[in-house]
Amino acid sequence: MAEGIIGLTASFLVLVALILWLIILSKGKFWIIKSIVITTSTLFSIIVLISLKDFIGWPSSSKLPQEFQLHWAIIDEPDKIKNTEGAIYMWVTKLDKENKNKGLPRSYKIDYTRKNHEEIMKGLINLGDGIQQKGEKVKVKEDIDIEEDLSNLQEIMIYELPKPLLPEKNTRRREQGGSTTSGFNTLEIDPETGKPILEKKEEE
Repeated sequence: MAEGIIGLTASFLVLVALILWLIILSKGKFWIIKSIVITTSTLFSIIVLISLKDFIGWPSSSKLPQEFQLHWAIIDEPDKIKNTEGAIYMWVTKLDKENKNKGLPRSYKIDYTRKNHEEIMKGLINLGDGIQQKGEKVKVKEDIDIEEDLSNLQEIMIYELPKPLLPEKNTRRREQGGSTTSGFNTLEIDPETGKPILEKKEEE
């Protein structure tokens, strides 16, 4: 999607440059042609900019992130009567190495396969039970039942999203004196009861 927007912007810049070049070179000549070109270009720009709002909302057919969090998905199964190949539409967020969200959720479209169907259904069931799901791209098997070119085919694996690791507490217990030291305070442990001593008893 981002590549398409960049390409569209570059096309506008080229178009503007051509119009300026035409106006500069044709001084006092062909005003009718120049007026037609300028009017057509302006209308074209307005139409494209209006359509761009809807264009951005469509699912992207670009490559999925290698690892992502699955928020939801819709399965469009192949239909021989309607002559449709089917597709799977996914709402995902890219994950970093620590399984934390990286960026904003995006909508993707991948080709329909039976394996993708099964993985997505498993993920949707778990999401319905309140279990967060993680997705990962896997290598496409060569024996998959599909006649088209497999170079652009994406297959996924869905499983439970691992919980982020909590930072380790800097806690250690002294062998002598029976005290525990943390990053914030120090407590003495009663060797007889094993409980922390909150207040020292006054010597009689």
